Formats: sequence, C-alpha cells, structure tokens
Amino acid sequence: MKKLLLSLMFVGASGFAFAQMNTSNVTATGVGNLTEVNQTGYNNASTVVQDGDMDPLGGVANEAYVTQVGEDNTATVGQFGNSNIAETDQMGTFNSSTQVQGLGWAENNYAMVSQDGDFNVAVQGQLYDNNEAYIYQTGLANVAEQYQSSLFDGMPGNFAYASQLGLFNASFQLQAGSDNVASVYQGEIGNSATQLQAGEGNWATIYQNDISLGGFNTALQIQEGMENVAVIDQGLFYSMNNIALQDQLGDRNYAYVIQEGEDNISVQTQVGEDNYSSTNQIGLENLAVTDQLGAENIATTTQWGDLNTSMIEQLGFGNEAYVAQLGDANYSSVSQVFDLNYAEVFQSGLLNFSFVDQFGVANYAATTQDGIFNISSVEQTGVLNFATTDQLGLLNYAETVQFGDLHMSNIVQTGIGNVSIVNQSN
Repeated sequence: MKKLLLSLMFVGASGFAFAQMNTSNVTATGVGNLTEVNQTGYNNASTVVQDGDMDPLGGVANEAYVTQVGEDNTATVGQFGNSNIAETDQMGTFNSSTQVQGLGWAENNYAMVSQDGDFNVAVQGQLYDNNEAYIYQTGLANVAEQYQSSLFDGMPGNFAYASQLGLFNASFQLQAGSDNVASVYQGEIGNSATQLQAGEGNWATIYQNDISLGGFNTALQIQEGMENVAVIDQGLFYSMNNIALQDQLGDRNYAYVIQEGEDNISVQTQVGEDNYSSTNQIGLENLAVTDQLGAENIATTTQWGDLNTSMIEQLGFGNEAYVAQLGDANYSSVSQVFDLNYAEVFQSGLLNFSFVDQFGVANYAATTQDGIFNISSVEQTGVLNFATTDQLGLLNYAETVQFGDLHMSNIVQTGIGNVSIVNQSN
C-alpha cells in the first residue's frame, strides 16, 4: 500500500512538472556572445542562435535577452554578425516574437519587442548595419512586422517604431536605404497601417485611434526618394472606417491628412520635388484626391460635412489650389497645367458644383458658392487671366471661358435661377 501511494505521488509530481515545463535552446558560435533567458510560467519556448561570417570563429559580441512570464509564449532570436542586440519581453499567453538580425555580416543593429496580452505577433528583420526597431504591443491579437535594410556595409541605418494598444490591429513597416524613420501608433480595434520607404531621410508617421475612439481605419504610406514627409492622423478625434493613402516619389515632398468621422477617403500622390499637400476631413463619406506632378506645387483641401468631393490635379511648377467645403454633397474639381496658376474654391451649403481648369501660366480663379445647387465653371488657357465667381442663392449657373492673355471676368449672382456666360479670347 505504501509503495502504491509513493508511485501515485511520483506520477502526479511528474505530470505537474511536465505541465509547467518551459523550453530554452541557445546556440552561440563565435566570440563574446551573450544570451540571457528568463522564463516564468507554463510551456514557454525560447530559441536563440548566434553566429556570423565576419570572424572565422563566428559571431562576435552579439547580445540576446529574452524574458517570458505567462503561458505558451514563443520567442525566436537569430543574430548573424557582430555587436547586434535583441530584446524580447513577453507577458501573457500565446504571444509570439521573431527577431532576425543579418545574414552573417550585420553590425550594430538593435531590435526590441515588448508584448503584454494574448495572441500578439511581432516580427523583426534587419539586414546590414545600424538599424533600430521597436515593437510595443498591449492587448489581444495585434500583429506588427518590421523589415529593415541599410543596403550596404557600414551605411547609416533606419528607425522603425510600432505601438499597438487594443485588439486586432495590424502594422507593417518596410525600409530600404538610410536614415528613414517610420512610426505607427495604434489603439482601439481593427486598424491597419502600412509604411514602405526606399531612399534616404524619409519620414512617415501614422496615428490610428491612439488617443481617440473608433477603429477599422486603413492607412498606407509609400515613399521613394529623399527627405519626404508623410503624416496620417486618424487618431486625434473619433475616427472609424476611414482610408488614407499617400504616395511620394521624389525629394522633399510633404503630405498631411487628418480625418475625423466615418468612411472618409483621402488620396495624395506627389511626384517631383518640394510639393505640399494637406487634407482635413471632418464628417461622413467625404472624398479628397490630390495629384501633384512637378515642383513646388501647393494644394490644401478642407471638408467639414458629409458626402463632399474634392479633386485637385497639378502638373507643373508653383501652382496653388485651395479648396474649402463646408456643408454636404458639394463637388469641386481643380486642374492646373503648367506654372504659377492660382485657384481657390469656397463652398458652403448643399449640392454646389465648381469646376476650374487652368492651362497656362499665372492664371487666377476664385469661386465662392453659398446656397443650394449652384454651378460654376471656369476655363482659362493662356497667361495672366483673371476670373472670379460669387454665387449666393439657389440654382444659379455661371460659366467663364478665357482663351489668350490678360483677360478679366467678374461674375456675381444673388438669388434664384440666374445664368451668366462669359467668353473672351484674343
């Protein structure tokens, strides 16, 4: 009887030990590599591999630190080069972290993952030298991926930062080049952020419900060139189901968008140098599209209301377009080709339509609409043409066509159902 009791106690103790077993595997090849693993909880697993090709003996002076508290967490670290540092801190259950630094020759990279919650996933990959990557996750089922390459040995690296606080958020960052900076701040639920950078000195930032309510926003930033700046803010005010896209090809372009409300869409495309684009959307289902091809063009769009549409197209040098829509279901289209054209559109009310087409140099057009279902069209081809249109009321129609140089037109409509048509040429 005594032997039976002892046998049962041994089996129970063995089962308990097996249930709480943590696993750590460390393989260090080279000189002066350091690995520190601390695991508390059940069924946590850690794998660290350190090696390299720069020294005949393998990797030199790499450092890996893994801390796991909880259950069923997984951490994988691969360091292949010299003087790389990787840190992983996991607290919770079923979190996963993967960090890979180099393919044998990487130096001076730093990767940090901090996870507090359940089912979070973090992936970091660093190639060549001097890259920094940080992932902070708090919540449930967030996913963050960071991939960095400085492209050549000894070049300055890139900086990537992702902070996720909430549920089911996704962040993807890809950097190729030097001195690029990418940052993502996410809160609430179901937000998606993607940043793609190629070149030098580009800066990209995305905010999604980091200090506001909402969720399910989408943000995409693409930068190829030098010293471009892109900012998407879907996090300062209530923001739900908004979409923002920014694409920059060239140097020193600046794009900014802020979205408050639901189902707004902003698209900004910049090709060239020193272009500026800004969009501010507050309301529901507003659409703003800005395309800039050239240099030193300026475009701003402000939409406060619902169902407004703004389309701006600039092709050339030094064009300026300013659109403000305060109301609902207003439509504005501005097209500028060649240089130094200026257009401004102000719409207040409901269902107003404005069309401005400028083809030439230093043309000026200003349109103001206050009311319901007013229509204004301005077409200018040539040099130094001037046109203003003011509509106050209902169902007014104004059309201005100027072909040639130095024409001037002023239309003022007040009331209901007025029709004005101006054609000038030389």
